[in-house]
Amino acid sequence: MHRHTYKDGARLLTSPLALPDLTLEQALRVVPSMKLTLARRGAVLFRAGGPGSHFLVMLLEGDAVVEGQLTGASDPIVLRPLVAGSMFGELGAQDSAARSVYVRATSDTCLATLDYPALDELTATDPVLGCALLRAILAHATRRLRTANTRIETLHEINHALHEEWTAEVQSDKAAIARLSVLMKLERQAGLRGRLMNERVAATSAA
Repeated sequence: MHRHTYKDGARLLTSPLALPDLTLEQALRVVPSMKLTLARRGAVLFRAGGPGSHFLVMLLEGDAVVEGQLTGASDPIVLRPLVAGSMFGELGAQDSAARSVYVRATSDTCLATLDYPALDELTATDPVLGCALLRAILAHATRRLRTANTRIETLHEINHALHEEWTAEVQSDKAAIARLSVLMKLERQAGLRGRLMNERVAATSAA
């Protein structure tokens, strides 16, 4: 693993993936309050149902994935990939509810974590910095929600298009069934006329 400096962490913390609303100078004052953790490939960094004790976690090095479980599905699905500079757990800034997803390391990783006790201490000693950090995290969460809304709208449009296609196919099937019903009726009528004709010919021959 690379030996990370406070400046390395501050640059990642202010990257577009994390908290670009923080200045580098502010980030340099936040980073010393974060704890470093190493995790091996395949390690579960967050477990669904676990306590939301971390305020936020940032990937300093390595890769991970956020996974969710669909109702009735046996295997989890990947919700989003994480790379160096990616943050997760930031929704813990809004409440302390249990985690709803898994985060699994897909390589050896180095994490920088800011927990609630560290946040409390930082806010108590430097309220202005604490407020700036909270505003930056709120902006980050807002961007995440907007992205999620865009994806929902896209899925809605896809669902609407599929519904229209399905409706058109149903209408086409109904028209085909109606035509087939008419043909079968004509065929039955033709068969009946044929039998009547044969019966008349047979009766005439017998006479």
